[in-house]
Amino acid sequence: MAVPASAKVYTVSEVNQLIRDVIERDVRLQTCYVTGEISNFKHHSSGHMYFTLKDEKSRLRAVMFASRVKRLSFLPEDGMRVIVLGSIGVFDRDGQYQVYVEDMQPDGVGALYVAFTQLKERLEREGLFRPERKKSLPRYPRRVGVVTSPTGAVIRDICTTLSRRYPLAKVVLSPALVQGPTAAASIVAALDRLLTWSSTRERIDVIIVARGGGSLEELWPFNEEAVARAISACPIPVVSAVGHETDYTICDFVADVRAATPTAAAEVVAPYVMDLREQLAQWSSRSFTSIRYRLAEQRQRLSAIRESAVLKHPLNIVNIYRQHVDYLDSLLQQHATKPIRAGERVVAQLSERLHRLDIKARVGNARNKVDVAQAKVIQSVKLYLSERNRALDKSIVSLEALNPLGVLRRGYSVVYKADGTTVVTRKQQVDPGERVTIRLADGTLMARIEDGEERDYERGVQSRLDI
Repeated sequence: MAVPASAKVYTVSEVNQLIRDVIERDVRLQTCYVTGEISNFKHHSSGHMYFTLKDEKSRLRAVMFASRVKRLSFLPEDGMRVIVLGSIGVFDRDGQYQVYVEDMQPDGVGALYVAFTQLKERLEREGLFRPERKKSLPRYPRRVGVVTSPTGAVIRDICTTLSRRYPLAKVVLSPALVQGPTAAASIVAALDRLLTWSSTRERIDVIIVARGGGSLEELWPFNEEAVARAISACPIPVVSAVGHETDYTICDFVADVRAATPTAAAEVVAPYVMDLREQLAQWSSRSFTSIRYRLAEQRQRLSAIRESAVLKHPLNIVNIYRQHVDYLDSLLQQHATKPIRAGERVVAQLSERLHRLDIKARVGNARNKVDVAQAKVIQSVKLYLSERNRALDKSIVSLEALNPLGVLRRGYSVVYKADGTTVVTRKQQVDPGERVTIRLADGTLMARIEDGEERDYERGVQSRLDI
């Protein structure tokens, strides 16, 4: 392929720049709405969202930066159909065009409804709706806290219902915004004020969070996560009365009790005074009946006691016990003196036996026997010692005869090799010039062998040693 000299050659970056210029000059692509199904969704740790919009025939890459993500009231996910508002641009590095999303809403279902569903499912997984977390309402509350607008009809309905049904309860209003972007924070602050009031001033027994009816957008503050968690963490029982009977909010699910309307909430938290009066009348009637029955029963018992033999003839009972005491006294005397008499008989028998025995004669005989035995023992010991001394003398004579020092004293000696331990008994054991040790009767001598020739010596003549 030959490139003409007049032709301009573009780099890849220049081509991408030209395409981007063309796209950016098209007014239709600067602010446009695009609908499609989300796929390959990724929520980056930086807060940016990257995903692809697709339909039956094509795909379009999309990016939504973290500053725009914060405005979303729902969490996008794969498979969700959405409508995005943004501008089409080119990402130079990859040479791909994509839509830079400014805003997004579900397509076909309202964004608030999607956000409501997602938050409800998440809080339910956390266990905030479990029945075992619900607190019981007090039976006879003295103070009822109310979180609502101070100017609406809700607070008037609650106060009117409570004053009519249970005038003993005192209403403590904690004003809050119930509509608008700052309403959720206002509701949380109102709950905190009631908790502070309850801990520092007067104890609040139950709290009503209330609002009149409205659209989903108007009731949305009661679907905020901050409000749901504040109600769930509240140590005081909470009754939710938001909207009409058909309206449901997250607040209804996390509260301890849901009431269809604010008026119904006032009826739930307190009993009807007429019911209490009727119940008190029933209790009073039952009490009087029970008391009358117990009095009649006790009168009958008292009459029976009065007619008893114990009260009519008390001495008869006393005499019976006197007779019993006499019987026990005789038994005691009998059992106490019997061992003593038996002991006296035993002592008398032993004393008589001692008198019959001649102790002095027996002691004299025993002493004579001891003296005879002592003499025999002394004689036997002396005989044994003399025999052992004779045996010892014989052993000493035998040992003296066997004592090698006696042989040395008669003129003999013992020759040891230089180590002082090996006895020389033959001449072959030593060599000329070798040093030896000679043991005599009164000590030892060191000597050296002069020669090893065999010679004939007369009896009593020793070989020459160089001492």
